[in-house]
Amino acid sequence: LDRLKTALADKYAIERELGSGGMATVYLAEDLKHRRQVAVKVLRPDLAAALGSERFLREIEIAAQLHHPHILPLYDSGDADGFLYYVMPYEAGLSLRDKLAREGELPVGEAVRLLRDVVDALTHAHKRGVVHRDIKPDNVMLSDRHGLVTDFGVAKAVSEAAGRDKLTTAGVALGTPTYMAPEQATADPHVDHRADIYAVGVLAYEMLAGRPPFVGATPQVVLAAHVTEPAEPVTKHRETVPPALASLVMRCLEKKPADRWQTGEELLRQLETLTTPSGGITPADTKPVAPVRAVRPGNVAVGTGVVVAIAVLGFFGWSLLRPSQPVVTVSNIRQLTRAPEIEIEPAVSPDGREVAYSAGFGGDWDIFVKDLGGGRAFPLTADRPGRQGNPRWTPDGRSVVFVEFTDVSLASLMIPRLGGSTRTIANALMWDVRAGRVAYARGFRAESLLVRPIDGGEEISVRAVPLWPHSAALSPDGSKLAWVEGNVEFIRARSLGNVAPSSIWIAGVGDGEPVQVTDHPSLNVSPAWMPGGRHLLFVSNRDGPRDIYVLRLDVSGRPRGQPVRVTTGLDPHSISVSADGSTVAYSQFALRRNIWQLAVPERGSVSISDATPVTRGNQIAEGHGVSRDGRRLAFDSNLEGNQDIYLMPVDGGEPTQLTTDPGEDFNPDLSPDGSEIVFYSSRHGTRDLFLVSADGGSEIRLTDDVGEDYHPSFSPDGLGIAFVRLADNETAVYVMSRDTVGGEWSDPRRLAAATNTMASWSPEGDRLVYPVGIGLAVISLEGDEQILLDGAAAGLAAVDFPGWSRDGRIIYFRAADSTGALGLYAIPAAGGTPHVVVRFDDPTKSVWMIYSLGDDRVYFSLAEYESDIYVMDLEME
Repeated sequence: LDRLKTALADKYAIERELGSGGMATVYLAEDLKHRRQVAVKVLRPDLAAALGSERFLREIEIAAQLHHPHILPLYDSGDADGFLYYVMPYEAGLSLRDKLAREGELPVGEAVRLLRDVVDALTHAHKRGVVHRDIKPDNVMLSDRHGLVTDFGVAKAVSEAAGRDKLTTAGVALGTPTYMAPEQATADPHVDHRADIYAVGVLAYEMLAGRPPFVGATPQVVLAAHVTEPAEPVTKHRETVPPALASLVMRCLEKKPADRWQTGEELLRQLETLTTPSGGITPADTKPVAPVRAVRPGNVAVGTGVVVAIAVLGFFGWSLLRPSQPVVTVSNIRQLTRAPEIEIEPAVSPDGREVAYSAGFGGDWDIFVKDLGGGRAFPLTADRPGRQGNPRWTPDGRSVVFVEFTDVSLASLMIPRLGGSTRTIANALMWDVRAGRVAYARGFRAESLLVRPIDGGEEISVRAVPLWPHSAALSPDGSKLAWVEGNVEFIRARSLGNVAPSSIWIAGVGDGEPVQVTDHPSLNVSPAWMPGGRHLLFVSNRDGPRDIYVLRLDVSGRPRGQPVRVTTGLDPHSISVSADGSTVAYSQFALRRNIWQLAVPERGSVSISDATPVTRGNQIAEGHGVSRDGRRLAFDSNLEGNQDIYLMPVDGGEPTQLTTDPGEDFNPDLSPDGSEIVFYSSRHGTRDLFLVSADGGSEIRLTDDVGEDYHPSFSPDGLGIAFVRLADNETAVYVMSRDTVGGEWSDPRRLAAATNTMASWSPEGDRLVYPVGIGLAVISLEGDEQILLDGAAAGLAAVDFPGWSRDGRIIYFRAADSTGALGLYAIPAAGGTPHVVVRFDDPTKSVWMIYSLGDDRVYFSLAEYESDIYVMDLEME
């Protein structure tokens, strides 16, 4: 182990062993360059010696090219001092093996969902010539509600590099006997992708029956059974498995490869069919009914006739009136882009041959165009100043319209698809171009949605919204407009992927009242119309992680039935549909946000690149608060799927989950004595304040108002809470109080108008500092206000999120200078000249808005983004 640590010391800090198997030992390590936890898998020394590194690394490089939502990616591989190793993300959750060991057989719906994830990953790999050869529960990690296949291509790489004889000498079995196809068990040299399909059958059998189809005292007995014995029907061990699913599983287990499903794509289509409303998975139980009352013989005929008549009329009435749900099939998913920048906002050209998209990092974004057939992406706006985004094609496909942001303005421009001179469409924020019309919004705050002819003409006001409507999409004929209300931060460059609720609305252009077509407590974004305007695709996290949904609409744009989930595990950010509806482009978007710490300098400034992590892992941690003694950290995270409140030691350790409501909980603050945590939640549709004990034992709701309540904080004595409320087009600071700890809270009292969403207590608890205009104000609890900072006079373009130092001498705040560069600033509490304390100058670390202060440290939420453009085929029935 010491030799391994030394060999990898320049790239990875080995922390501890996680486990070992037939081919490798797995270690938990820190990736020193990217400051993230990884799993380093080191081949057994005897196997590495038998292989040699050159061919192994050449073959494993193929596996590194696999990029798919359900494949755990290969980060790195190499030869260090004789150690052959490969590196993958560290998934702290359970494997499917752990889940099966703990629970036994799985619910049918959950088993099918995980099977679909695995087969989706296999389909992607098989199309690229990669066969896994070792599909088993140990190699399926569980992330949220989905499965991630690990060690893709590793078994193939080992076999191709060394050949079977050397592997036998090294004592390594390729594959696991319980999951080996007959052709693997007999060392057939012509093993192909259908061996993976057999292993999927074994995997499915075990998830449904609680045991694999073949068991034995020795591996040799199991291998012989795979070759010679027919598998017992899965229904023999579990009668409630639906017949269609049972048939699917047993066909996977056919002895001859030619008798199985022939491709992963074919199997995937069958699994998708089983999960549609008309598919083969239905509830296996029945509901109790009241006993039938006895009928006199003379009334039997009449009674039967009435019942039959009612049944017939009821059936035909239900058939005519029920909203039929759309059945959507997706296939042929392929990755279009792979650049290290964030690539989002795809727009499919009208002919379905090209995709325009925006890509960049930090404040530098450009528009690119790429052919779906391959080739290099063409940088359409690389020579233009400012940031370009939100590309849309003109109906003839000859030009691209985009939005250009500079330090002082924004405009919507049109440019030929291969570059050239631009012309201005509107000095406004353009959202969509369709049917000769353009949909746009005025100003940076984008509070009104407007539609007019693309070449100019009369404006039609569609909607005036105080909550920043965004992502508007015109229907194919230009007669309707769909848009999103809430969580505009989700699409902003500096807060991409923000976790907050939003809803989709539709209105006729020029007539008709707006109609809300999705619920608000979940994220609903990126509406995209299908041809004919009777179906709307959109992105939502209503049933877990983000996926694509479809909603059927009537002729007026009102929903008919509930949204239907189209995909599983895509994590899309934004989507686009071709004019004929056959092609969908989406940006697969992964966001990891953890909490980092940094010492506050006594003088001068430090770079955010000097920060060190407090939390780790694949999660989104946003708001946080440090206890007064500096020992504990409360934070919100999606570790268990949705945003909940957690508590952990600042110096490391396992977090304790305090809230479990299906709603989203944010921005906790610990009481001075550490016994309570206040936070806000969207669990009831609007943001309200809640209080939970630090042991998670009790929880109460503090506010219940039509407004949105944000960012609560405890007063130093624990008897007051300050927060910001957005209601009636006004943002204002409110306070509420109680007489004793554990006592009743008063109704909130409005203290002052504000321009942002955070107020901070002075150490004495007699004053609050909050943003007002481009500056800061301090107000007493009696309402005496004074301006502390005029940001414009100090050369600042934006000021927000103030916080008082523990000793009361300094007030910190986040600000942007005249160039747009962000940083954490400090100003004496008595007033004076602000100066930068922390420079947000590392483009690899995106700083979230929220920070919290300890005695001598500041804590930030720092984000890591990954986003590429994918394309898939779509069919709708």
